[in-house]
Amino acid sequence: MSFSGFWKRKAIKSLLQIIIMDPEVLEKYKKAGKICSQVRETILSEIQPGMKILTLAEKIEDMIKEKGGEFAFPVNISINEITAHYTPSFNDQTRIQDGDVVKIDIGVHVDGYIGDMAFTYCSKPDPLVEAAQKVLKSAISIVKPGVTIGEIGEKIEETAKSLGFGIIVNLTGHYLGRYDFHASPFIPNIKNDSKHTLKKGDVIALEPFVCKTNGYIKDSSIIEIYRYIQDRPVRLMEARKILELAKNQFHSLPFAKRWLYRYFSPLKVSLALNQLQAAGALETYPVLREVENKKTAQAEHTMIVDDPPIVTTL
Repeated sequence: MSFSGFWKRKAIKSLLQIIIMDPEVLEKYKKAGKICSQVRETILSEIQPGMKILTLAEKIEDMIKEKGGEFAFPVNISINEITAHYTPSFNDQTRIQDGDVVKIDIGVHVDGYIGDMAFTYCSKPDPLVEAAQKVLKSAISIVKPGVTIGEIGEKIEETAKSLGFGIIVNLTGHYLGRYDFHASPFIPNIKNDSKHTLKKGDVIALEPFVCKTNGYIKDSSIIEIYRYIQDRPVRLMEARKILELAKNQFHSLPFAKRWLYRYFSPLKVSLALNQLQAAGALETYPVLREVENKKTAQAEHTMIVDDPPIVTTL
């Protein structure tokens, strides 16, 4: 990077800090978080075994729109050893079974300012679900200006261990920016040597994934979520239109394949997405599975760093 490029990035980062502290922006973060919270409370009162996850996803998405929010990413509904990035396909027949550990990850934005929240449902009492909540609460308790990313990771891992559980090692929390749902730096859920310190006004999402013992995730072959990367020349008219939707209507945020069936036939969508992926125009988000098929539970909140932090999604 050039010397001038370095200072340009520093200036942008400083400007972002000022913008985040603006009262109007703060209210947008709070509104996005409140919508997440309201959706969570409604879903927890209605979800039950036998429900189709497609029905659940559509209900969540309808509620977000009704409450004045937009999608920061497609709702993830990941069951048992499926850890993340599962959003139902347009004809998904999967139903929640009694005793399933169901992770529901919701992203809402208001004018680009994001609330990112996740919770885990199980029809039966499950210590794994309770542990995920306790680990997240413990991590939030130390968030304030001056705390390092290394200290947060250590707190998450130690709390999980004290409860008799492990952590998904290769998943992390993260910063949030405007229209940037996974900004850097990332926040590991295990002990690490990062000296990066939190600053007042930083916006972060902590999201520990808890399992029986320390585990790892790997990509599966299932892909239902995509995101715009760059403009590329493509032959199919449908591919060009999808790229335009991804860039402008979806604001370069992740989108679900099923959303495209409002505009094009399933065959045209599949052909277009394959072409766009081959051209390097889109990023894909394969479904993530725990390598030993261990069940995982997730808890996540978004917060604005302060002392104490402002947790927008409570």
